[in-house]
Parts: sequence; structure tokens; C-alpha cells
Amino acid sequence: MALGRRRSRERRQRATRWLWRLSQAVMLLLVFLGFGVIAYRGAEEIARAEVSALEAQLAEAAQRETALSTERAALSAALEQARHEATNWRARHDQEVPRPPFTDVLGIAAQRIAAGVAPERLTEALRAADNPRRCEGRPSLRRFAIRFGGAPTTDEGTSFMDGLLRITAAMPAGAEDVARLANVTVTSAWNGRAENLTGLPQRLTIPLGNLELDLAITVSEMRGFVQATLSTCPRG
Repeated sequence: MALGRRRSRERRQRATRWLWRLSQAVMLLLVFLGFGVIAYRGAEEIARAEVSALEAQLAEAAQRETALSTERAALSAALEQARHEATNWRARHDQEVPRPPFTDVLGIAAQRIAAGVAPERLTEALRAADNPRRCEGRPSLRRFAIRFGGAPTTDEGTSFMDGLLRITAAMPAGAEDVARLANVTVTSAWNGRAENLTGLPQRLTIPLGNLELDLAITVSEMRGFVQATLSTCPRG
């Protein structure tokens, strides 16, 4: 009996020790599992935070890219506008800034004015200037007296083409400046038209059928006289 109780006690003791060891192992396992869960959750939180940070960086980068695209588009539009304005200014410069031969003409005009020539005379000369024309025959020249004071009569002045084209000149009584004050009247009998011109020289182109009458009126070298030159030129 004593032997049986001792063996029974030993079995209980062994079972107790085994349970104790098993409980220790379970406790250790639970501890390790707890550490593992904590580590996993910590790593998960860190990973989530890193993902959030990366997403924020991506969103910021996308915003910067959008802003750069907008800025690039604005710069491109500004560049195109600047090019357009530069083209317009270049065209305006070419149109408005005098260049040869205009500068040559302006230089000559400035020299003549500095030499004492009245600007009005230069203006009249420029108005009268024209390209050489192919005209038929020799020009006809007439010299006639200026009427001082009052209107010229039908017997005064001169005429061309058997009286179809008539020219008279008048001046105020006592006036001396023929170039500035002469009042010239050119009358065309075939259309009843009269041209009243002030100052000399004058130049007119008068159409007549398929011809053009080129009439130049200047001060004569004879005091108190005017001379008129008529050329007949084909039209066109």
C-alpha cells in the first residue's frame, strides 16, 4: 500500500512539474506572441505613416506640376504676344522711319532750307515733280502777262489747242511775290471746267480722250510774266 501511494504521489508530482513547465512554455509563447503583435502593429503604423507621407508628397508634386504647366502655358502665351508685338513694331518702324531714298530727299531739303530757300517753294517743287513721260512732239510754250489788280479779261492770258485750253494769271495790285500770290485759272472748253490755282509753279494733268495734256505753269524770267508749257501724252 505504501508503495502504491508513493508511486501515485510521484506521478502527481511529475504531472505537476509537467503542467508547470507547460504553463511556463505557454507563458513564454504568449509573451513572444504579444511582442510579435505589438511589433507588427508598430510596423503597420509606421508603414501607414510612410504611405501617407508618400501620398502627400505625390499630391504636392502633382500640384507643383500643375502650377508649372500653367506657368509654362502663360510664358508661352506671353512669348507669342511679345513676338507678335515685335513683328508689328518692326513693320511700323519700316513704314514710319525714313530710309533711303527718302532720307536723301530730306537731307537735300534741309540743306536748301538752311541756304534760305522758302519751304513753300520746296513743297511746290515736290508737288510738281513727276516721272518722265513719253509725250508726242515738242511741247508748246506760251508766255503771257500777269493781270495786276482785278480779274483778267477774255483777251488776256494765253490759250492752247485753238482756244480749247485757256490760262490766265492775276495778282493783287502792287504785289510782288508772284511765286506765292499768283492766282492762275485754267479753263477747259470741252467740259467747261475751271481750275483755280494759287502760287507758282503749278502742274496739271488734264485727260482728253485717249490723251493726257501735261500742263506746267512757272514764273517767267521776264518780270510781270508767266509761262505755260503744254505736252500731249498718250494715256496709260
